[in-house]
Amino acid sequence: MAFIPASAVDPLRIGPGYYLQPQGAAAAKLYLVLRLALERASRVAVVRFAWHGRERLGLLRVRADVIALHGLLWPDEIRDPAAVVPPPVIWTKTRSGKPWRSSRP
Repeated sequence: MAFIPASAVDPLRIGPGYYLQPQGAAAAKLYLVLRLALERASRVAVVRFAWHGRERLGLLRVRADVIALHGLLWPDEIRDPAAVVPPPVIWTKTRSGKPWRSSRP
């Protein structure tokens, strides 16, 4: 687990969120300590957890007085942006001096 600034997490990696609730008195104390630590440090926690038999990467953050768990995508699950970059466009003026038009090289 690592505590990092929320701004260090790429929003493309953040998945759906779930509110976490402690079960029992001992868990409630640990829950409170973690929540207060995240709030006071203004940080989020990157964690690993098991979900449906698979190890997942997650993000813990405080929302109101509750800890929320967001699934995070692994780096290999995010599409490379270079694969979707549009072709270059060259902007030129028309002969009559009218507004610009685009043409492809």
